[in-house]
Amino acid sequence: MASGSPSAPLPEWLVIAPDYDGALEKRLAVRPEHIAGLKKDDESFWLWGGAMLAEPIKDGETPKMTGSAMLIGAATKEEVLERLKRDVYVKGGVWDWDKVQVIPFKSALRKAL
Repeated sequence: MASGSPSAPLPEWLVIAPDYDGALEKRLAVRPEHIAGLKKDDESFWLWGGAMLAEPIKDGETPKMTGSAMLIGAATKEEVLERLKRDVYVKGGVWDWDKVQVIPFKSALRKAL
């Protein structure tokens, strides 16, 4: 379980994880495993996240996903990197690990979906 208390919230990390060019089929193939893996983590870790798109979603078409963006609550950048390295999107060759950015962040506003 992640450390922290209501008086000392966990630091936040904005993560930008571009996909390798041409990785859409791989992404779609391992997506169920990716989602299942997210659900195993402490609920304080994944604050929000989703796919980056080449263009808005069109009815009846597969979204043209180009990567992921997420906000993570974790004590250190290293904790974020270690968890990301275990993700099927890294192991399966979806996220271009050399281009992943982990940026310290402070939310000013967050809304539920």
